[in-house]
Amino acid sequence: MKKTASKIIIAIICVIVLFSFKETSGNSPISIIRRNDLQNRLTAKGDIFTFRVALFGLVPVGEAKFENEGEEVYQNRKVYHLSAAANLLDFYTKFFKAGAQIDSYVDKDKLHTLKFKQTLIRPNKPVDEKEVLYDQDKNFMELRGVKRQILPDTQDPLSAIFYIQHQNLELGKVFDLNINTNQKNYQLYLKVADRKEYALESKKIGVWVLTGVIKRRDKNNPYHKTTMKIWIMDSPSKIPILVKTMTSGGQITARLESVD
Repeated sequence: MKKTASKIIIAIICVIVLFSFKETSGNSPISIIRRNDLQNRLTAKGDIFTFRVALFGLVPVGEAKFENEGEEVYQNRKVYHLSAAANLLDFYTKFFKAGAQIDSYVDKDKLHTLKFKQTLIRPNKPVDEKEVLYDQDKNFMELRGVKRQILPDTQDPLSAIFYIQHQNLELGKVFDLNINTNQKNYQLYLKVADRKEYALESKKIGVWVLTGVIKRRDKNNPYHKTTMKIWIMDSPSKIPILVKTMTSGGQITARLESVD
């Protein structure tokens, strides 16, 4: 009986090890580039990016889709409409429901956010919906009828990455961005820390590595701090291919699965 139990435990451990190896090996930049044929799509911007989300870089839990829905007009200004949807993998939906939908409306000329919409679905809680309006000229935002002061050129999470994609990257360059979608002003500080180069199909493919932190502007509390590392293609598209964030609850990894 003991031998049988031992064999079962060993088998489970082997399965976990193999699964972990498969998941982590797929997280390497060169694997992501090859899987999405990005070496042959250096000038293709793409409109829909699908990411696989995993806890600790090992356990897949969900999928996130980011889409550039094109140009629209908001308050007589031309804006880019960006959207993102995050959902659990089918296996987890058998036990509970959770997900998110966010929309960002970004000023075409200044590349900062003008409107942000968010819908959150969480287990055993009512659906949480909010819409944030930004007056970037007067430095205030409005949420549920309450106005709050914001810092110049405030971004939301979607518009911040979109902004970086539209900048020239070089080693040592620093981005110090203001983010606010709720009540407090946060800092997104990212530095272009490295540039990796990979050889694929007789081509040299460059990838920028950005490292940094998201934290409250008014506090240095580690519980209000998230470190982050982003790998971005060194190409006209500047497609993010891998994101790793470390929070107080552990590491979350998002790797690019497809570009459409």
